[in-house]
Amino acid sequence: MKYLLVLLIPIGMFLSGCNSCSKPKDTTINLRLQWIPQTQFAGYIVAKQKGFYEAEGLKVNLNPAGPDLKPQVTVANGSDQIGIGVPNQVISARTNGVPLVTIAQIFQDSPNRYVLKSQNKIDSLKQLKGKKIGLWLGGDEAEFVSMLKTANMTLNDVTVVAQEYSVAPFLQDQYVLSMVTVYNELNLIQKEGYQGDRLQILSPKDYHSAILGDMIFTTDKYIKDNPGTVQKFLTASIKGWKYCIDHPEEALDIVMKYNPELNRDEQKYMLTACIGLIKTGSSLTNGIGYINEDDYSNAQRILKISKQIDKEVDIKTTFNLSIWNEVPDSVKVLK
Repeated sequence: MKYLLVLLIPIGMFLSGCNSCSKPKDTTINLRLQWIPQTQFAGYIVAKQKGFYEAEGLKVNLNPAGPDLKPQVTVANGSDQIGIGVPNQVISARTNGVPLVTIAQIFQDSPNRYVLKSQNKIDSLKQLKGKKIGLWLGGDEAEFVSMLKTANMTLNDVTVVAQEYSVAPFLQDQYVLSMVTVYNELNLIQKEGYQGDRLQILSPKDYHSAILGDMIFTTDKYIKDNPGTVQKFLTASIKGWKYCIDHPEEALDIVMKYNPELNRDEQKYMLTACIGLIKTGSSLTNGIGYINEDDYSNAQRILKISKQIDKEVDIKTTFNLSIWNEVPDSVKVLK
């Protein structure tokens, strides 16, 4: 006697497949910001909240940084896959054998400026000799060291005061020159009435001493093992920044909703300043995120002058444009 074996399979599996298998699991990326979520990082916040990452099959966690939590460390040790930093961090890392690499240069100018009240205005850096100068130290002074070198001066020619993150000492005339960022401290000083000709603003770019601001970096290994993932992340991130440029008020709304503890007026100023740092330099000719080798060579020169590094590396190893090249022009090219 023959028996007919009937394999009972739900008919739905033939029609639509397994529900749990209908959508591939999103790839997770831990992105380490340089600081708390604010409009300095609006492009990434917008990309997350508008679903740009999700559309690329990515789940991106935006992790804050702080004084004791640095992106170059967390990316190097693998706890984060991608970080936001500045070129000197990658260059310094490579001189120590740590294979960090920039994949997109978002800000195309230094965010740092050096300000003096009108009564302390100078015509030459030589006039700062013997004066008190407020600087952020720990490596942040590199640009100013390079600026002084153009006047055949060193930090020994001035009295350096280690700045905190407050503009009060400058306003109280505890030093004649203060290091500021265009998206934060400069605004705070100007809000105290130091605007127009009441404030002299020196830009490191005018002294060939600018180290560019925020960029996106990862490791050589992560690019090698995950080129498609990195390309998707970069495409969505640049799309986020471009959305901020085209829709700044909506971008501000998104950031404020993401971090309600922020001050809206200050964040609006910060976003405007950050967009200004994007819409300059190589971004205008090549597109958002382009990496100019000359900018990185200059950064390495500044780091050597300021003794932040004691040896040089092949500057071409500090950045990788292959991923950026795959981002569609429609995404990265400014109108």
